[in-house]
Amino acid sequence: MLKKLAVASLMVALLPFSAANAELKKHDTGRTIEQVYKQCGIGGALFGKSSPILAIISNVTWDLGTTAAISDSMSPDTCQGGDVKAAVLIKEAFPSVEQDLAAGQGAHLSALANVASCDSMNAVRAEYGVYTQSSAYQNATQDQNAEALYNIVSQKCAM
Repeated sequence: MLKKLAVASLMVALLPFSAANAELKKHDTGRTIEQVYKQCGIGGALFGKSSPILAIISNVTWDLGTTAAISDSMSPDTCQGGDVKAAVLIKEAFPSVEQDLAAGQGAHLSALANVASCDSMNAVRAEYGVYTQSSAYQNATQDQNAEALYNIVSQKCAM
C-alpha cells in the first residue's frame, strides 16, 4: 500500500515536467500546466521568482497542485501581481508567516517581503505586533487575523 502511494506521488510530481502533457493541456488563461505549477498557488507565491523547480515541488507537496490549479482557473489574476501573491501566501501559510514575523526572520517572511515588494518588514512587524496584543486579535478567527495581516502589509509595502 505504501509503495503504491509513493509511486502515485512520484507520478503526480513528474506530471508537470511532461512537455507533451503541458502543451496539450492549456487552460483558458493560455498557461500550460507547468506554468500554472510554477506561477500559481503557494509554490508560486513562495518560490515563483527565485526557483521554478521549488515552486513546482512545493505545489505538489503542499496539496498535489490543487491550489495552483484552482487559483489559475477560478481567478487567473492570482498568478500575477504582488498583492494577490501576498494574499495567497498569507492565506495559505498563515501560521508559518505569523511565526516568521514574530521571529523576525524565516523563509515565509522573506517570501512575503519579496512578493509584497517590501524593502523592510520592520513596520509590518511593529504594527502586527501591536495588533496581536489587542482583543480583536484574541477574538478573531485565523482567516480574520490573516486578513488583518494582509491589510497591514498592503499599507506598509509597495505592492
